[in-house]
Amino acid sequence: MIYIIIFLLKILENTLGTLRLIIVSNGKKIEGATLNFMLAIVWVISTSMVVVDNNIYKILVFAFGSLIGSYIGSILEEKIALGNNMLFIVSKKNNLIKEKLKDLDYDNYSITDDILMIMTPRKKRKEVIDLILKIDKQVKIISETAKQLVFK
Repeated sequence: MIYIIIFLLKILENTLGTLRLIIVSNGKKIEGATLNFMLAIVWVISTSMVVVDNNIYKILVFAFGSLIGSYIGSILEEKIALGNNMLFIVSKKNNLIKEKLKDLDYDNYSITDDILMIMTPRKKRKEVIDLILKIDKQVKIISETAKQLVFK
């Protein structure tokens, strides 16, 4: 039973840790601090269960829980999809792409006739890319993480 508890706590700890990093990197400091508080509690409990003796099985379960927790955290991060992407579109059909994006209320900015920039929430990135691919199958798309700066 203790092995299962260690395993589950370690999954929880690493999942929380992965999410905390993503949340803090997206500027959500209070949420990140709250997750870190929960992370510390889980870490103390799980680690104390392992270090009381030199049981190799507890150590292996602890490590395996870390592996699974990191994986689950990265999957959850993809589902939550915080932040924005800047898409750079290189296409000979940018005028058609611009018109379609304007109809859907996407801001887009031309750098040149063949290069277009679009800021999109990560949650909508696939939708925008699918739309662009319907217009131009030969398009080149570069995606970067982007943060809009607000000056007050």
